[in-house]
Amino acid sequence: MKDLRIVIPAYNEENAIGDVIDRVKVSCPDADFIIVNDASSDRTVQIAIDRGIKVISNPVNLGYGGALKVGFNHFTDTGDYIKYLAFLDADGTYPPEKIPELYNLCVNNGYDMVVGSRLISRNKGMPFIRMVGNSLFAFLATIYSGRKVTDTGSGLRVFKKELSSWVQELPDGLDLTPAMTIKALFEGLAYAEIAIEYNKRIGRSKLSNLRDGYRFLKVIMNASRQHRPWLFYCTLGIPFLLVDLLVKLSSVLRTRDG
Repeated sequence: MKDLRIVIPAYNEENAIGDVIDRVKVSCPDADFIIVNDASSDRTVQIAIDRGIKVISNPVNLGYGGALKVGFNHFTDTGDYIKYLAFLDADGTYPPEKIPELYNLCVNNGYDMVVGSRLISRNKGMPFIRMVGNSLFAFLATIYSGRKVTDTGSGLRVFKKELSSWVQELPDGLDLTPAMTIKALFEGLAYAEIAIEYNKRIGRSKLSNLRDGYRFLKVIMNASRQHRPWLFYCTLGIPFLLVDLLVKLSSVLRTRDG
């Protein structure tokens, strides 16, 4: 896997990142491996450096998606031999041991992107409310794209390097992953999923069920409106637009009152 780069975005993950790094090094010893430190204030950077891993540090917090983009596009010292990109979280939730399987499916089966799905099999590490939300997002993505998908928001993926410029168009927050999925589906990329285990995260979660859940939904619905307008407006389009309008109006009123 010498033509694979693995990117791990990290923001204050000192409690988990050491174990994640160790597992990646064992599973993918030949891969190019970097940590993108997204302005951490704890020992995240030092733990990575102590393990001999290259660290790129953002001067300010760019967000999950923003940090990944930095890692995907940092090719100053790797030449042109990188052909595939992978990423996973630094919190211990995703199994690095699955990266070789994802990579081999891309290389041997010609997939543009292969995703580790948390929802194909039962996973005790995902809170119930998030399991419900992720199942709903996958259902909507399947309906509107016409292609079966079980997990739009998975943070364990391998994809072709040439898609890195394509990823730059996506959001800088946690909603990068559903945006990546829905774009791949609508644009007809060769896309596949495999079952993975998903563990309870180590440390405090940065995801807000309400705020980020709304962003995930918005990404899917906006893409559906763009690519399948007739289907969008015949189903959930009007209710979604009304909710979106109410959210924006509420924000304006709070700003004015403040």
